[in-house]
Amino acid sequence: MSDNKNNLGQQDRIRVDANDPSEVEYLHQQFPNKTHQEIKEAIAAKGPLRKDIERYLASSKQKSSL
Repeated sequence: MSDNKNNLGQQDRIRVDANDPSEVEYLHQQFPNKTHQEIKEAIAAKGPLRKDIERYLASSKQKSSL
């Protein structure tokens, strides 16, 4: 979320910017069964904290495989 991608701090590691295609793509690589739109919806639903988004996507991954 920093303008300078080389200058990353703790705030950049724990948050996800839904408007940054590289951050959405990174989550898509972790959860390949989810579309980019589903990932953006998860960010909107759970907020910008990475751990909350990953927990939400992981739990919805289990439900969809049943």
